[in-house]
Amino acid sequence: MPFKALLVGALGLFAVVVVLVVAVAGASSASALCAAPSGLATGATGSSGSWLATAYGPPWGGIQGDGVTATGINLTAGPAMYEVAVDPSVIALGSYVYVQPNPFGTTSAFYAGDTGGAIKGDHVDIYDWRGRADQDAWGTRQVTVTPAPTPGAGNLLGDVPISDASATPAAAPACVDATVGLSAAQTAQIEPDGSALAPASAPAAVQQAIAAGNAIHTYPYPVPDVHYGSLAQMWPAYDCSGATSFVLYEAGLLGPSAGVAADFETYGLPGPGRWISLYANSTHVWIVVAGIALDTAEYGGAPVPAGSGPRWRVDPLANLEDGEQYVVRHPPGL
Repeated sequence: MPFKALLVGALGLFAVVVVLVVAVAGASSASALCAAPSGLATGATGSSGSWLATAYGPPWGGIQGDGVTATGINLTAGPAMYEVAVDPSVIALGSYVYVQPNPFGTTSAFYAGDTGGAIKGDHVDIYDWRGRADQDAWGTRQVTVTPAPTPGAGNLLGDVPISDASATPAAAPACVDATVGLSAAQTAQIEPDGSALAPASAPAAVQQAIAAGNAIHTYPYPVPDVHYGSLAQMWPAYDCSGATSFVLYEAGLLGPSAGVAADFETYGLPGPGRWISLYANSTHVWIVVAGIALDTAEYGGAPVPAGSGPRWRVDPLANLEDGEQYVVRHPPGL
């Protein structure tokens, strides 16, 4: 199949639905879920060095654009994200590609999230949040561009790695040492002990998000309400934004610096996601993963286990009973 046709059409991969209920526990499951992609999508091809790659990003204005991409991602604040502008007649918007080499030395996939008047044919413009000096240092180079699996294929963890500017983009998040099980159900299932089973058909990032929630679902709420530093280390307690940040971090969707609730009002893309959604306002945030919520607010029944802190909730929207207004966001592709 021609490469361009593969990029535009064949990126719609489907996960193989596992019909058996598989219980996978402890370090072995975390190891499998956290494994980095080992190669390209089956059948991916591309001529070495046959593509042109430039770089764009902040400061915004002029030919750099206004910082809001063609797919609606708000990059005005310069968040770290692996994203490229493409010619949509060659690479479909919303798909994923590998770009080698790239300014970050990463093997992760780039999200095709933007377009540009000068981006025509075999040309990608790599978003570089680090500023004009780094963009100019990259300049114009020949690269190889090949298709990458979409998150819906369930074989690309950390499909759009988002991190703070101090993080090393190629670094993978530490794997949680938690029990995670897989279920044939289409949504996550909460067990009697309060832990959750992930759908076997869910993308790897979603399964890892469930594993991360399981790792902290017995932890208390911090008193006083504080964050304890890098998400790469387990905290003694988690508030709403700390818990949400931890789940996103372990899924490869956030860097090691935790956000506060208000930060998630502009996270990712607007609206609910297929697999992961965030509900945020200036004072509270919770995350919905595969149909269940990880929340610190006591709505939707008694917490299991009893106590304060993050707990899985069967009703993903129970917290709306508080009468507050929330912005709904989701990670690109999920």
